[in-house]
Amino acid sequence: MITIEIFGLLAGLVAIGIIVLIFIVAVGLIKWLLQGYFLFRIAERKNLDVPMLSFVPFGTFYVAGQDFDGNVFKKGSFNPKHLGLIFAITGLIVYFLGLSVGDIAISYLLMESVIFIGIFNAYTRNIGVAILLALLNVVTAGIAAIIILFLYHRKLSKTFEDPVVYTETEEPSADDSVNTDDIDRHKNI
Repeated sequence: MITIEIFGLLAGLVAIGIIVLIFIVAVGLIKWLLQGYFLFRIAERKNLDVPMLSFVPFGTFYVAGQDFDGNVFKKGSFNPKHLGLIFAITGLIVYFLGLSVGDIAISYLLMESVIFIGIFNAYTRNIGVAILLALLNVVTAGIAAIIILFLYHRKLSKTFEDPVVYTETEEPSADDSVNTDDIDRHKNI
């Protein structure tokens, strides 16, 4: 009787482990797709080299590394393509030096956070805040990067949108001036 209970307990633990593993894989897949999409859109807007690499695990290092030029380092001091390649190769080396699965995941997350400092600085325009966001990215296991990439993508979309041009076809009358809203009057609201 006791062996059946132990076997049932072990089977239950295995089932719980499988469910937890499926959940972790699903969350990781969603994180990877969202991060890749927003990084791709940012790279596309900023005309970075090979934005499609945003969906490849170490390609994100290459794409995000290009954003260090002008955001972290002096603009033009490095070739952004070479800098991205250096980050991708360094990321691969650090990744393969990991001793266990946990070390590999942590080293990848740390490298990703360091490399995203360029994007975080481009978004915030403050290197201190960018470093704090990189630390937050490590603590939240990469979720902060998705949020910042989303916000930066929105900011770039608004910046690069074509201005809307309105043409007035008729002359404004005296009755129209009563219904118009004076922007200067509401400036402090």
